Amino acid sequence: QVIEKVGGPVEYKKIPVPKPGPTEVLVNIKYSGVCHTDLHAVNGDWPIPTKLPLVGGHEGAGIVVARGDQVTDQDAKIGEAVGVKWLNDSCLSCTFCQQSDEPLCLTPKLSGYTVDGSFQQYCVASAKHVAKIPEGVPLDEVSPILCAGITVYKGLKESGARPGQSVAVVGAGGGLG
Repeated sequence: QVIEKVGGPVEYKKIPVPKPGPTEVLVNIKYSGVCHTDLHAVNGDWPIPTKLPLVGGHEGAGIVVARGDQVTDQDAKIGEAVGVKWLNDSCLSCTFCQQSDEPLCLTPKLSGYTVDGSFQQYCVASAKHVAKIPEGVPLDEVSPILCAGITVYKGLKESGARPGQSVAVVGAGGGLG
């Protein structure tokens, strides 16, 4: 699904399969969740300019089918299940990235907003930023939590909570609630 101009319409059209760059993977998207952010991308509601034309989506789950020549097996393997999430790429060298705060990077690439996202059969994403999906996890079940679920996970990770401690997760986030 492609938008050519801010405000839509969203059009279903045939587009070429993208080629992964040196540090990217090509993911055959099997499932993609839909988030309220996708509507913001169509409407251009945020001060960050929307890439146009744009393929939306940032909750894609699929299989790596190709990779750039700098991608290692540690980054992503052909045939591996991965998720394409909101943060498609970051610089990995700024103060934020060096402190594991990549979402605060000043030069992010955002799936379905500043780069084409997961509302397509084949999607390109940074090999360093795809979410590895464990073998046996159903892709249709993991896809919708690649936004809100990762947001909650990051909050839990940053909270310092330890096994056995109680935490409260308010709302479902990401439009799931």
